[in-house]
Amino acid sequence: MSRLDMKDAVYHFGRDHGGSTDQFALLVFDSIDGSAPTFAEMQAHVESRAPRVSGLDVRLKETLWGLDYPRWVRDDSPPRHHIVDHDLGQQNWDGVEHFIGELLCTRLDMRDLAWKLHVIRGVRDAPLVRGTAILIVLQVGHALTDGLGVTRLLRALFAPPSDDRAIEAPLPGHTEPDTPVRTMLGAARALLLAPVDLAISRWEAHRSLRSVLRTPMPPWVPASSLNRAVSSSRAVRIVPIPADEVRAGNSTVTVSALAAVGSSLNKYLRDVDGQDVGLDVAAMVPMALPPDRSWPAANRVVIGTVNLHVATRNPEERRTRIARSLDDERARVTGDSVLRLARADEQVPAPIVRFVQNRRFRRRTRDPVHVAGQTTVVSVNRGAANLELCGATARFTAGFPYLEDGRALTHGFFGLGETITVVAVACPVTVPSVGAYTEGLVDELRRPPNAG
Repeated sequence: MSRLDMKDAVYHFGRDHGGSTDQFALLVFDSIDGSAPTFAEMQAHVESRAPRVSGLDVRLKETLWGLDYPRWVRDDSPPRHHIVDHDLGQQNWDGVEHFIGELLCTRLDMRDLAWKLHVIRGVRDAPLVRGTAILIVLQVGHALTDGLGVTRLLRALFAPPSDDRAIEAPLPGHTEPDTPVRTMLGAARALLLAPVDLAISRWEAHRSLRSVLRTPMPPWVPASSLNRAVSSSRAVRIVPIPADEVRAGNSTVTVSALAAVGSSLNKYLRDVDGQDVGLDVAAMVPMALPPDRSWPAANRVVIGTVNLHVATRNPEERRTRIARSLDDERARVTGDSVLRLARADEQVPAPIVRFVQNRRFRRRTRDPVHVAGQTTVVSVNRGAANLELCGATARFTAGFPYLEDGRALTHGFFGLGETITVVAVACPVTVPSVGAYTEGLVDELRRPPNAG
């Protein structure tokens, strides 16, 4: 849709508060035995491909006096204005991680640019790379799309030239950009019907909330040292490993990852916080809506809370319980009651949403006592490893779940072909030992499936 949905608008309205909520997606290419492409060649590739990619030709435009939600309008700037060249001067992988940590602190103003493509050169000793490494980081404003949408954009930009289906895949939640006349009429309609829209939304929210409360919800868990206010700096660790080292037994990558995160967090909280083994540990997990579910927002994701069952000693039984918790929570948060409640706010007038967002940031509890989950775990499969850039071959991919107050450590597991990249993003003030923590997490993933 051209008019920004409320669930997407909260990212735009909150752009001046807290840390960046932009999405950053990494692709690492390998020149193998050939020469590395020049920046001019890579820029030419993007300039020829981007006009065919849905979602890369728009930016946001505010309505008159902010009376209605912003509109997507045509972005007439050429693709080269979205491309940034970074030469790291032969930095090693630690230097790359440091650079990406700094990059995560930046944010887009989607009224100017809805996306940027960072080309990172001058990298040595990149994992899994035989020749020259070329890194691409796609930065996308969260109001434009969700994690699955970012995957579509990546694949569209770097799919083989013959893969028209990937290149021209539509981006959910977007139609033709608005014209100035339609934008003006929409703002007038929003002003005239604001009282009615607000009344309807409150009635729908009240009715939906009663239905949701009839269903058991996951209990909140005690906050830890990870659930504190975060600083403006970010530290990341990026470790690609074979997918068969992640999958434990017959479990999925997501369940295996959640089990490893549970064990690692339990040990971390015991060692750092001095908390007892067996503490309730839970993770917040983004869950994609089914493709056939009607949903007006570009972000087709809801957040569930999954118990990591750290008190269960038998590894196989614990993975079984985690899988059951994951399935139960997915059924709950993608069910009719919860989604009706989520959609009830769609008709709230934009000025009220903007006001509430600003007040929420001013009054937020930066050091909570209880939380839905001590961390966030994101698991994304980005498809086959057939992506290419000017003759270079994609080796692995990564993403970086953003931090916010109350959540100073996040985890990501990103698949490309038969490689899974383990990512930890942390506030270095709160988690100064993120490197050692990530090493422990990778060791946990590599343990034999039934090792206690």
